[in-house]
Amino acid sequence: MFTGYLTILLTTSLLYYYSSTGSVDITTESPLDTWVARQQLTSFKTIMRNINPPGTSRGFFAASPSTYKPDYFYTWTRDSALVARVITALPDTNLTVLTDYVDFQIKAQMTPTVCHCLGEPKFNTDGSGYTGSWGRPQNDGPAERAIAFIAIANRWLLEGQDETYVANTLVPAITKDINYVVDIWQQPCYDLWEEIEGVHFYTLMVMRRALLDTVDFFDTNSGTSFRVDHYKSTAYQIEKRIESFWSSHQNYITSTQDVRNGVQKPSGLDVSTLLAANLVSYRNDGFFTPGSDKILATAHALEDVFKSIYPLNQQLDENLGTSIGRYPEDIYDGVGTSVGNPWFIATAAYTELYYLAIKEWKQVGVVINDINRPFFYRLLDTSSIQKTYYAPGSVELDQLLYKASNIADKYLATIQYHQDSNGSMSEQFDRYIGYMAGARDLTWSHAAFITAAKAKSFTPIS
Repeated sequence: MFTGYLTILLTTSLLYYYSSTGSVDITTESPLDTWVARQQLTSFKTIMRNINPPGTSRGFFAASPSTYKPDYFYTWTRDSALVARVITALPDTNLTVLTDYVDFQIKAQMTPTVCHCLGEPKFNTDGSGYTGSWGRPQNDGPAERAIAFIAIANRWLLEGQDETYVANTLVPAITKDINYVVDIWQQPCYDLWEEIEGVHFYTLMVMRRALLDTVDFFDTNSGTSFRVDHYKSTAYQIEKRIESFWSSHQNYITSTQDVRNGVQKPSGLDVSTLLAANLVSYRNDGFFTPGSDKILATAHALEDVFKSIYPLNQQLDENLGTSIGRYPEDIYDGVGTSVGNPWFIATAAYTELYYLAIKEWKQVGVVINDINRPFFYRLLDTSSIQKTYYAPGSVELDQLLYKASNIADKYLATIQYHQDSNGSMSEQFDRYIGYMAGARDLTWSHAAFITAAKAKSFTPIS
């Protein structure tokens, strides 16, 4: 638990501030930085333990080693793709781990499933499709898998490996998933939390990224651009639909439209909106990226509501950040249904969002307007806002970045406070007492921490 860190966050922020302005050269790591570096190693080792555990088929990425209350000893197309994307960017990941993942997923593409489609959400340890009752299809999965396949292909080629593997194995797999996205993107499906059927901001955002990644990949690699124009036009159509999720009345992005079945979310707020922004940020095109106005407004609205509903966030230690959950109406407690809790994924997403936004702001500056003003009022407080434009390289912008990095680090301190001392991270932590809950050592939790840490070091995972 959190002890003796009264000066960590200030020290960390000063390290960032002075190094960004070039005024002082400080090389000593803060205690928080030391923990972040250590936890990245622990999280990587935990992910590797959850890949190919005993008794599973080669290429099986366990969502968690937990087999009872809850049983997460399956591989989810979504979770495994998001994790594969992260470890592909880490030099310590052996290529064999990645090719095993590819082999398993290609078999999954051809495996008979209940939904008779590529949107089957999860598979058993032997690679067979799960046949129990479930929310299906989940059409974010094929898009995320295509993103992971492309990342693996790019690394494979960058390391000078045999190009025939990419041409003969990865390109057909990418094409299968992307053509599926083109065909079904307008159809309702279940969301990434597997609880509501409709059309989802998150799903459309990952589909758009997958399409544009495919265009970039095929444009770079000659002989594979046969449907690039069609992929581009579909991405453009998806953009237009994504823009309709903005609610000017509520001043935030609503997560789902055209609801058919599932849980009720009257607020429309969901942290998946921010997960989507983080995932697409590397494209650096300003389209609902972390530093963009509507994403910041949504981040503010989400944090506001979680501050009010989680007892953990009442009388919060000044060195800790807000504990963040999935959505305000959540009742999944990690085993059954009672009340929802904060998630490590969601809390890490705020650190990642802040640092990715800082990266954007350093390039283009900050314009405070009616949409993002509530976010910046929290960041700066009303008395500190002297102007509406903070230019790149200005002292005023550097001061803003200093405050933003301070807040970003508080979410990391929250993760440290609620994890086990051995570096274990479950799915959730209890909203009342803060102890870990839900599936133990959720693989996605550890991957989410790594992406947050990489964003903090300004080497974000693409």
